[in-house]
Formats: sequence, C-alpha cells, structure tokens
Amino acid sequence: MKNKRYLTIALTAALMAGTLPGSAALAAEEGGFTEVSLPLTEEKETLTVWVKNDVTLMNACGGDLNNTPFFQELEERTNVHIEWIVPASGTEQEQFNLLMSSGKLPDIMYTYPNQVYYPDGLDAAVEDGYFLDLTDLLPQYAPNYLAAIEKSDEDTKQGVKTDAGRSVLMYSVMQEEQPTFYGYVVRQDWLDELGLSVPVTYDDWEEMLTQFKETYNAAAPLSINSRFFWNLGIGMGAYAPNDFYQEDGVVHNALLDDTEAVREFLTLMNRWYQNGLIDPDFASSTAFWGDSVLVTNNNTGAFLTMYTFPSAIFLPSMEEGASFTAVKTPVKEEGDTLEYGTPVPSTTSAYAVTTDCENPELAVSWIDYLFSEEGAMLANYGVEGETYTLDADGTPVFTETITANPDGLTYDEAMRTYLMAPSFPVSYYDWKRELQFISEDDFNMCYIWDDVNHEKYYSSYAAMTVEENAEYSNLFADIDTYISENALSFITGAKSLDEFDSFIETVKGMGLPRCVELKQAALDRYNAR
Repeated sequence: MKNKRYLTIALTAALMAGTLPGSAALAAEEGGFTEVSLPLTEEKETLTVWVKNDVTLMNACGGDLNNTPFFQELEERTNVHIEWIVPASGTEQEQFNLLMSSGKLPDIMYTYPNQVYYPDGLDAAVEDGYFLDLTDLLPQYAPNYLAAIEKSDEDTKQGVKTDAGRSVLMYSVMQEEQPTFYGYVVRQDWLDELGLSVPVTYDDWEEMLTQFKETYNAAAPLSINSRFFWNLGIGMGAYAPNDFYQEDGVVHNALLDDTEAVREFLTLMNRWYQNGLIDPDFASSTAFWGDSVLVTNNNTGAFLTMYTFPSAIFLPSMEEGASFTAVKTPVKEEGDTLEYGTPVPSTTSAYAVTTDCENPELAVSWIDYLFSEEGAMLANYGVEGETYTLDADGTPVFTETITANPDGLTYDEAMRTYLMAPSFPVSYYDWKRELQFISEDDFNMCYIWDDVNHEKYYSSYAAMTVEENAEYSNLFADIDTYISENALSFITGAKSLDEFDSFIETVKGMGLPRCVELKQAALDRYNAR
C-alpha cells in the first residue's frame, strides 16, 4: 500500500498567486449555481486524467480525445490541457489496479461503482493514501457540483458521502430524474394480426409466444440473455438471486426468502424453453438490448431493449408495417402490482482526485466548470450557433452538425465528438437531449417500464468495510457462479428441478446467509449517514 500522506491546502497562497481558482473567482449566483470566471488559470496548466475506454468515441477521434471539438473547446475556455490516459476496452479494472500499485498516479482518475473501483472502498482509498478527501475543497472550488447534488434526490444526497462522512468522488449527476429506459417490447403488428391484446399475465405471455411460434415460425419467440431473464420473475416475487433487495431496512435474497417463488419461476421458464418459446441459444447470448439478427429477420416477437433502439436500430432494416409496443413484465393475476424495480440512478460515473495531484484546487475547479450553467450547456449541447440554436422558448435544438453530420458521423458519433458523451466522464448531464432523436411514442415506452415499485431497491451507495468486502467477495464470487450455472441448467433441463431443494441447501452452505448479513451491515451504516 502507498504510504499515507496528508495534504494541507494553502488557500490563501493560491488565491494570492492568481494562478488557480483565485482567477476562477466566484462572480454571481443564480438558483444555487455559480457563474465561473474564465480562464481557470492565467498560465496554461496540464492535468493527467485516466478514463475508461469509450470505443465509439475513441474510434471517432482517432484514439486521442484532444482531437474532438468538445475537448478542444473545453481547453480553450479553461486554459487547462488534459493529458488523457485511456486503457484498452475491457481492461479498465486491471489497469486501474496496476496504477494503484505503480507508485505514480495521474491527477484525476475515473471510477464507476461496481465496474471500475477501489475494491477496499472509498474510505480505504483515502486512508491508504491514494485518493484525496475533497470535503474541505468542494465548498470553495466546486460550488456548482454541490448545488447539483443539493437539487438531487435524498438517496443521492446521502449516497455521495462515505460512511465516514467524506466526499471522495465527484459524480456525474442527472439534471432531472430519468424514468426506466429499458424493458420488454413485443411485435404490435403481430398482435394485431393475431387479434391479441397486449399481454399482462404469464398466461397471456405464454399464449402470445405460442402464437408467435406457430403462426410466424419464430425460432425465438422470446429473446432473452442469461443475465436479464430474472426480471421476468418479478411478477411472481422471484427476484434475481444474484442480487439483493431490502424491505423496511431488512435485506433479503430471493433464494432464502422467496424460495418457492424462485422454484415456480424456474419451472415456468423450463416449460417455455422445452416448448420452444425461448431462444434456444439464450444461455450464450450477449445481446443485452435485443439480438438484431433475430429481430430484423422476424425470428423473435418479444425481447428486452432500450427505448432508443426500436426506431433507430431495428425498424429501418425491417419490412414496412412492423411495429413494437412496450410491455410491462408479466404478473400472475391482472391487477397485480410489480413490487420491485431498479430506478435509474441520479449519479453514475465519477472522478477521484489523487494524492499525486500537485494542483488539486485546479483539478476540482476544472470538474466543477462542467456543472456550472455555462459549462453544463457546453457539455450537453456544445457551442451555440455551431451545434445548437435556441428556439423561441429558449430550448436548445441541435443543428445538422449533430443531426445530419456533413462528415458522415452518425448522431451518436457526432454527440460523442462535439459534446460530452453520456456520463463520460463527469458532468451535470441533461439526458433529455436524447429526445431530439426519437419520437414521443418511443419515449413513452419509458413510462410503461417505470410503472414499478422501487421501494425494495438496495441502494448502490451502501458500502462495505475493507474486511466485509474481502469476506463478501470471497464468498459471493463462487455463489454467483453456482447460482447462474444451475439456473440455466434448470431452465434448459440439463438439471432436473427435482434437484432444486439440494441446490438451495448447497447455496446456503456456501455462505449466502452470511452475504446477506454483510449486505445488511452496509445498509445499516448507509441508513445511518
């Protein structure tokens, strides 16, 4: 581990020097947000920033983020040059770990909860001497970031601090709450031709999928993948056992607390699989948002996808008249409520300022600029007159630079090149900008999928201690693998459901009850923040 170091911030000296946030003086406040005086520094300064690999963006910019108009404009405004460090896609956690042991860290490091992170937790990252505790820096140098947090929901306000009360990360924050952006869709044109209503119950779904198979010869009436199929069990109380939920502050796992519901769900999935209603290759599928080959070749009529995909990805390659309708996951009886759902988090990726950063005030100010009114507009919409104009109501509207790029960039590539990519790396993100590229009908899918009770959600901000995390990781890695392998075997029939009770006892013996206890301890501390 790195030796612990303690940073004393000479605010007075920095202000007198006029080379740091002294020159980024706070000028005026409106609605809690603060106008920033630019440039942030009179002398050109360089910060090193380590970020994840956004493949689409890296391809569009030739492998150097400084080639993009967005980051060029950001440098022009702030007078801060960024030396980007981007690992190969898929190696982020490995490279993150290597940096931690290298003895020399970049100034700023990207993290993403549960994907790229310090395994012992944020408090440990500070105590071990890797990340700075930003608690005392934020009020002076990140007033806009703090204003964005203050406007967020209570879970976010509570979650951005550690159990020890530290502010270690600066998160990307949603300007407004976003409804669930993914869920199941079905072929509405097929329903119309068959005279079927939108399915509600499991019986409705089984009838629909059977008709899709028999009438349209669909090879995969229901297209799912090995991880997301569990959300089909929510309607019968069979929540994903690879995850945990809480009820009134008490942590549960479906295999322990809803055992019979899980058995019932796996029995149903087995029947659907044996009857040819599920993609026979679902166990190896990696298509999270819909298998484009199955969809466009009319081999599936029901699948999980994002709201932007049907019109933008699938329908352009399909015959005229094809259409999709968003549906909720099935329930046992019409009128039943879906009692569990995962809300869209108000925060996503984050930046940590490391202890090797010689100018943490500037680093924090640079991040904070993207939360100011001006900086957030740049991040979300770019430069007025070039990438957007304002309509009569003052709403930004993208120009053809984004919507019909003259260099042949798709709108997604153009957005990532001329603007800040979604939650990449960190900004005050306006997700509604995406609505300029889809129809109102497509967006309304989100409200159908979001009609779920979110109160049982286990907060992603609940964090374990170093010791708890080590024990949990050691136990749950094997448990997760065992659950996944056996669930697939039960569905495909490779293992008889007569062995389900033995499966449950094995999972208990592997330490699943202890994992619940560790999750409970983390949640208790989170609720006490």
